[in-house]
Amino acid sequence: MKNDILHKIPYPPKIAPTYPGLIEPLQLQEVTKKASDALLELQYPEGYWWFTLEANEAIGAGFIQLMNFLGSVDEEIQKGLVARILQEQREDGSWGLYFSAPGDLSTTIECYFSLRLAGFSPNDAPLLKARQFILSKGGLTHARVFTRIHLALFGLVPWEACPSMPPEMMLLPPWAPMNIYNFSSWARASIVPLLVVFNKRPVVSLKINLDELFLEKPKERKWKISHKTSPLSIERLFVLMDKGLKYVEKVPFKFWRKFAVEKAIEWVWEHIQKTEDIYPALAYGAMAFKAFGYKNESPQIQTALRALKNFQQKQGEEIHQQCCISPVWDTPWSIVALAESERALANDPRLLKAGRWLLSKEVKNPQGDWRFKNPEGKPGGWSFEFKNEYFPDVDDTIEVLAALHSLELPEKEKREAFDRGLSWLISMQNDDGGWGAFDKNNDLQLVNKIPFSDHGACLDPSTPDITGRALELLLKLGMNSHSKVIQKALNYLKKSQEKFGGWYGRWGVNYIYGTWCVLTGIQGLGHENSLQKNALKAVHWLESIQHSDGGFSESPESYAKKRFVAYSQSVPSQTAWAVMGLIAAGRSHTSSVQHGIQFLLDQFREGTWEEPYFTGTGFPGHFYIRYHGYRYYFPLLALARYQQAIST
Repeated sequence: MKNDILHKIPYPPKIAPTYPGLIEPLQLQEVTKKASDALLELQYPEGYWWFTLEANEAIGAGFIQLMNFLGSVDEEIQKGLVARILQEQREDGSWGLYFSAPGDLSTTIECYFSLRLAGFSPNDAPLLKARQFILSKGGLTHARVFTRIHLALFGLVPWEACPSMPPEMMLLPPWAPMNIYNFSSWARASIVPLLVVFNKRPVVSLKINLDELFLEKPKERKWKISHKTSPLSIERLFVLMDKGLKYVEKVPFKFWRKFAVEKAIEWVWEHIQKTEDIYPALAYGAMAFKAFGYKNESPQIQTALRALKNFQQKQGEEIHQQCCISPVWDTPWSIVALAESERALANDPRLLKAGRWLLSKEVKNPQGDWRFKNPEGKPGGWSFEFKNEYFPDVDDTIEVLAALHSLELPEKEKREAFDRGLSWLISMQNDDGGWGAFDKNNDLQLVNKIPFSDHGACLDPSTPDITGRALELLLKLGMNSHSKVIQKALNYLKKSQEKFGGWYGRWGVNYIYGTWCVLTGIQGLGHENSLQKNALKAVHWLESIQHSDGGFSESPESYAKKRFVAYSQSVPSQTAWAVMGLIAAGRSHTSSVQHGIQFLLDQFREGTWEEPYFTGTGFPGHFYIRYHGYRYYFPLLALARYQQAIST
């Protein structure tokens, strides 16, 4: 891959910033030019940008499990995935969810199991260390739901240890709480194939077991649901319902079962053909097809496998399995950063080519899943990946529209797609005034109470970060505070501000990201800004968390602890977010902004900024992403906006 940068990146040594003092204009211009040139060099011939998405090693471990489940192991791929897994193991024997994270029990179990599948002995040094960690955290009986499912597929834990999910869910009417469209798009894409798997309960026999990972003797093993609940809670009711469903599963004749399973399989195949983009949905799809009776050579299984293999990146002996791919996210951000860094680039043939590539990726499918919650909306918008016709998303659509707006493409080329995307975006506003990512009004809290949802990520409600970004775009396009759409959004943002002054960030880590998005969003209100006091409180909070070297940072621990937690070192992309938030709030001439800009200038290395830290969020508390493109385009964008601000 063109931008394969998966080698271990040491954090650059701290350099004493030249601040205090004014920013040296020549240094600012030189770094901005070099960063722009470096980003342009990474553009693909077709016009797009595409950077690596790095998550935790359960992804690569999962592909090893999938190959073994199918009974068709590509030894070369398995060897490369194993090399990557071993390289990422911590000193304490564990694997974590992100760089510098504490060890994670379920991720470590997944990696341990996959190494056993690949031929490792429990007595091999990496597994001895991993086993010690796993047992110190309670062993296999404390694994999360998805890890239990993966082990049940191989008979290593009983299927009864997994929550019951009857395939008849496919037949529920729209008003039913457990209708599949009340689940978030990412949960739905995994749940539907798992309905087939749960019904068939396949077991692949192995010559190994994992008895060494249990603290309890076989008869003493209890598979409790992880929810911490009171006896009278709704969670406890669902636990009792789960027990009842397990009893019903033993009844031999089930009316509608065959029809429900077939409907689930049809749904999976329809979606996989047009959404070759996401792990674990693709892996579960392949498993569902296999459990249903398809051969490995079938178009269904081969389509899923081909897509997953397209995510793989080889680096020396290692193979990295990406969870997803992000060209329609990386491309518009790169366009905007470049266009703002140098006005002449707005009409540059390279950026115009990128804009035309984005236009070719418009999602026009009227059958997208979003329509079930938004039946009045018309198709439009963009997704995250190369191919995803069922799941356009609000966040990508916002940034594509912003990029197209910044480019000097002929109106006849972009106007119709632009208007469709804008109309779809507005139609996706939730009743509470905010925007979620993929669905409208996807906020039924009951869904997150079921035993299956031990990760608490089955919903897609409004979030301040996406709402702030939508507000920024709509105001830039001419809407004002008198618009009903804008008023609803502002009311939502007022209500969602945290007591300490920041805003929550669902898709970036975390309060720094959310606060930047909101401050930039309300910037366009000018004197009509009814959130001025809110903005001032946010500014004071941002200034209070700045590091002594001028930078900013935030750890994913913020999600787990529900309060701001910084990384030990400043992070360029997060520094860029904080600085852009302060600039949007009119603080460009303050020492906080100048100190932050100087940090970015001092940390610039060979065309970019180095950062090993994860600053992207998949599922808060459970899944994080290191977007390798963030270190290229966000610091560049911050430098560009600083230059604009001080020149006006």
